[in-house]
Amino acid sequence: MKIPQAFWKIAAWTTTTEDSTALHAAGFVLDQSPQLEDIDRDTGHAPAPMYGNPPALGPYRTYQVSIVDIIDRTELNLTVLSKADVYELARISRTVGPLKMRVH
Repeated sequence: MKIPQAFWKIAAWTTTTEDSTALHAAGFVLDQSPQLEDIDRDTGHAPAPMYGNPPALGPYRTYQVSIVDIIDRTELNLTVLSKADVYELARISRTVGPLKMRVH
């Protein structure tokens, strides 16, 4: 049985002002490899919880990634969402930084 060690998700939303609506998106990779350590990969079974209590959720490791990274991994056409990627926009603004003026 194949169980992914990690999976991705994208959240998309809009904001509306008086004259326009803007699309925003954020991409995430969730790493579930810590939970897979207790699973028998041949059968896909994990140890049964005692008294029928469901197992606790987590500890998923969640990472925000650029949607372009998700496109590179999946080869899906997510161009519209990548242009609205809040992570990528924040990364660009951190890279460029504030504009500085020089006086000659």
